[in-house]
Amino acid sequence: MIKSIVCAFVVLISLQTKAQNNYELETNYMNCMCSLFDDNGTELKALVKKAEQSLITAEVLESTNGKSYISLYKNIRTSIDGRVANFGISDYVVNTLMDSKNVKKYSICMDSILKNPNFKDSKLSKFIALSTSGNNPKITDLTSKMLEVFEAKDFEHDFYKYLTFSLIDKFNAANKK
Repeated sequence: MIKSIVCAFVVLISLQTKAQNNYELETNYMNCMCSLFDDNGTELKALVKKAEQSLITAEVLESTNGKSYISLYKNIRTSIDGRVANFGISDYVVNTLMDSKNVKKYSICMDSILKNPNFKDSKLSKFIALSTSGNNPKITDLTSKMLEVFEAKDFEHDFYKYLTFSLIDKFNAANKK
């Protein structure tokens, strides 16, 4: 009896771990975003790559690996201190979402992600909870909490890179005001 309970527990843990490590939800989100654009996200992906190279050139990001992103998050102030320009990623996405057909398409995609059984315990869920709790958190507070959730390997996925540059764009825009 105890052996079967232990086996069931191990299987449950491994299923949750698999769901967390396969980036299914993050991939679905990026596919959803890319589907909103006439070019299927080619320009969005190019903007993300350009932003990444811009931070490397400005010596704010050491390289494209996950450890460099963790360092960036730990020293996030360097990316919003005027050293780097707005990447335009947030504006690009917002302008696309202004089209009502895209809003509906995005809403349907997000609904399917939110209803996914893996969403509740996902990093995406934790990020949404962090970013929507409280009014206008300081970027250092937000990234500090994000580092409790994210790992270096996460930044090998396009979603986490997109998230990083969107976050920097939003805080840079807020600092200009």
